Amino acid sequence: MISVSYASATNQRLDAAKRLLALAQSSEETWLVSSFEGSALFQLRSAFNGLLQEVAQSYALSDCLDVVALANEAEAKQSIVPVLSELKDLMAQPRSWCCQLLSAYQQQLECHLVQSSFDRADLIGSGGDDGASMQLYLTRLTDLVLRFREESSEY
Repeated sequence: MISVSYASATNQRLDAAKRLLALAQSSEETWLVSSFEGSALFQLRSAFNGLLQEVAQSYALSDCLDVVALANEAEAKQSIVPVLSELKDLMAQPRSWCCQLLSAYQQQLECHLVQSSFDRADLIGSGGDDGASMQLYLTRLTDLVLRFREESSEY
């Protein structure tokens, strides 16, 4: 069995999401587009978890997939972890891309139809938008991963 680093696994998940979204864009079958986007969403959530695992490993934190718990643990160890601070701030904003990603994932996991309680005009992306919201999640998450790695390499 091949050992894969958290960073490599996160990269693979982001790449899989990117490829699934490209397939969704090129598909002419509506049902297939929905399936590709749902699969991409699972890959994005998995990449999000991979980022948390990378952070935990880099800062010698517990193997936890909860942003607030990791941020609290880092604070208790008097460690400054910019990516956790950013994620914690995003989690406090229900309309942030991060909260929307996690909410969309939960809806997909529970097989709910994608509906929003927010005014559509206030959302960055709200699903059923020709993949724009999924593409936004991919872009923002990729940017966050790259920033984390850049900041980590400076130390």
